Amino acid sequence: MPSLHQLNILVHVAFGSLALLVGLGPMLTAKGGAAHVRFGRWFLGLATGALITAVLGLAVFNFRPFLTVIVLLSVYQAYSGYRALRTRATGPTLRDGVFSAVFLVGGLTFLLLLPRIRLVWSPVVMYSTLGVLLTMTVYDLSRFGWRARWRRGAWLYEHIWKMMSTYAALLSAFTGTVLAAYQPYSQFVPSVLGSVAAWGFMGMVYWQRRKRVADLEIISG
Repeated sequence: MPSLHQLNILVHVAFGSLALLVGLGPMLTAKGGAAHVRFGRWFLGLATGALITAVLGLAVFNFRPFLTVIVLLSVYQAYSGYRALRTRATGPTLRDGVFSAVFLVGGLTFLLLLPRIRLVWSPVVMYSTLGVLLTMTVYDLSRFGWRARWRRGAWLYEHIWKMMSTYAALLSAFTGTVLAAYQPYSQFVPSVLGSVAAWGFMGMVYWQRRKRVADLEIISG
């Protein structure tokens, strides 16, 4: 078993490290362009590999509460961010609603059990991470009430936010483990930076859209 555990760790580290490197591609290339799409697919594939090995490691070899919460959030963000693209024309489907509901129940269950778990890492980071997960699932379930508006453009901002958050979560898990001596800062600083970057990218998209609308009004006027 120890050898299998070590092999799983090596595969996880390889996928995770490559995901962090390749994940820079979508950030540095033109949004919606061929390179952006290609790097995005590679990042999602590598992140999936890292998350699968993380789930295996936590479930079979070594349960660690903080990493479990990070994995839950990362899995949810990665899948939901991908689905925002796939469902941009139709809006969220029953499949998306069930997925959100399952993670909402799972997050609430983990939150209730957390006081009984021995926490090696900062409780503040644990609770705030669970708070983000629960907030995101509630938001996603609310989309069924404003699906038409979501389809008109909110899906793009959601996609940016969730994919950037996925990257930040992977980075947070990496730095929180490698730079354990600097906890809790090594755990939450990547998340803060990821949020700032996501807001920056969303702001760029917003102003580009505003400029495009203004240009069209000038031409039509």
